[in-house]
Amino acid sequence: MSIEYPLKPKSTSYLEQGQFWAVPLEQGGFGCGVVLAKLLRQGKTDTRLFFVGLLDWFDEAPPTLSQIKGANIIETGAAHIKSITETGSVIIGSGYNVVGIAREIEKSDFISTWGYNVITKLAERYVTVNKSSKRDDVTSTLS
Repeated sequence: MSIEYPLKPKSTSYLEQGQFWAVPLEQGGFGCGVVLAKLLRQGKTDTRLFFVGLLDWFDEAPPTLSQIKGANIIETGAAHIKSITETGSVIIGSGYNVVGIAREIEKSDFISTWGYNVITKLAERYVTVNKSSKRDDVTSTLS
């Protein structure tokens, strides 16, 4: 099955491990979400929820595969397909190397379930913390 990008998913049918999308931030710029796995419920693929990762990548322009290849996963959760579409985003590519996670995993109580906008809020929190720590590093260097 050949997938053409950009892809606006309506279900998890066309989701594949390693696909990624831009996470638009309120203050401008983007984070990056990645499909980690499809979720199973009692052995059947969930058509709406999937296992997602937020990468430690942030930039003014949407991500490309070459930019995110070395990025680490900083948050994970189960997300509804609308976590992509409700933020105005689409799957823009594939090829991120997911290590140590099967392509399909059983949903469990140990996987938190995110609301539609949680990935955006998490990305904004990380951007804010990283900007603050960089300012602190510069300030302490100047002192």
